[in-house]
Amino acid sequence: MIVLYFWFKDVEMRRKQIGVILLWLFCVSVACRSESEGAAGKAGDSGGSAVPAAATPAPPVKPALPIDPVFDETANFLAGRPCETPILKAFQETEEYRSFMAALDQSWAELEGNRFLPMRTWAGAEIAEAGAATKTLFYPFGGPDGLTAEVLFPKAGHYVLLGLEFVGRMPEFKAGEEKRISAYFQNLQVSLKDFLNKSYFITKNMNEAMSGDKVDGVLPLLCFFLKRTGNVISSIRRLDVLENGEASASPYPGERTKFRRPYGIRIDFFAEGTDVLRTMSYFSCDLVDDVFRKDTPFHAYLAGLPFETTFVKSASYLMHYKEFSNIRSLVLEKSRFILEDDTGIPFRYFPPAVWDVRLYGEYIKPVSDFSGVEQLDLKTAYADPARVKPLPFHLGYHWGTNKDSILYIVKK
Repeated sequence: MIVLYFWFKDVEMRRKQIGVILLWLFCVSVACRSESEGAAGKAGDSGGSAVPAAATPAPPVKPALPIDPVFDETANFLAGRPCETPILKAFQETEEYRSFMAALDQSWAELEGNRFLPMRTWAGAEIAEAGAATKTLFYPFGGPDGLTAEVLFPKAGHYVLLGLEFVGRMPEFKAGEEKRISAYFQNLQVSLKDFLNKSYFITKNMNEAMSGDKVDGVLPLLCFFLKRTGNVISSIRRLDVLENGEASASPYPGERTKFRRPYGIRIDFFAEGTDVLRTMSYFSCDLVDDVFRKDTPFHAYLAGLPFETTFVKSASYLMHYKEFSNIRSLVLEKSRFILEDDTGIPFRYFPPAVWDVRLYGEYIKPVSDFSGVEQLDLKTAYADPARVKPLPFHLGYHWGTNKDSILYIVKK
């Protein structure tokens, strides 16, 4: 019993000793931590180096934007970009393809130096306000000319193009179709010729190049331009305008059937190396008043678009005529900025109390293809040198004389 008593007593003393030791260690730890934090604070106050904080977790990596592998690869092929698909890659090695692309690259370099480089510089200096404000660009009568729209308004997130030409489809090439591929590129060259040389498309020539088994519609041209300017095709969707004036997007079937107008296409794309998705829409439609009535779903759809800027070029002077009053009224009502040549809305529709009109280039009589559309009031305005600034590039029907007029119009 005595032995057990001293054994328990010894255990109890040891417990007390261990407790004292643990309490002492805790106090030392707190004191050291307080001293360390105080030293760090003093070092920070005196400009010294603070104790490095724990590493901050890296921000989550943004998911890559989706790419349509078929459409993007086909667009690469049309534009002369490297392909991975065996048949397309093999044809790119042929002398014929290389010869075509060499000629295209030369034409493109001339186009870039003579037209697009001065156009970008001019736009950055003269229409910077519109360029910064434009989220949606409206381009009636533009056909497949998404290229000029993107050069002038590179910050827009949505380009809306309208034209008579049908949408068409992207080509599909198979093994053993070398002759067909060769013929396709010859017709593609014909389709691009007017635009590359004259800055606009001629509908008659386009229809000839797009008939039969040739370049099928404007879709290949839209994708061609996007690729040549360093973009990636994310998706292509068909657009149908519903009775309530809203557009319904669905997978584009790529059928040969020419659908009943109006219908359209939506291309989602992004610039290489970026994660900003943008959109280019094209509608095959007729804008004459008998068809483009104010009570139609398509009119309601366009009226509901939040476009800040309208761009008009080489528009056959259609909005000069009473038969195109509905589209003219829509542009005047909705636009905050209008950039146009003399083929757009007549000068008389821009009273100084409502619009500020800035003139560039030189106004001359319309080309002989168009009669009864000369604007004497605009001619008088251009006769005042104080109102006119130079235009460092050429754009429009006067490609023979290079005497072009551009009006930058801002709603007050």
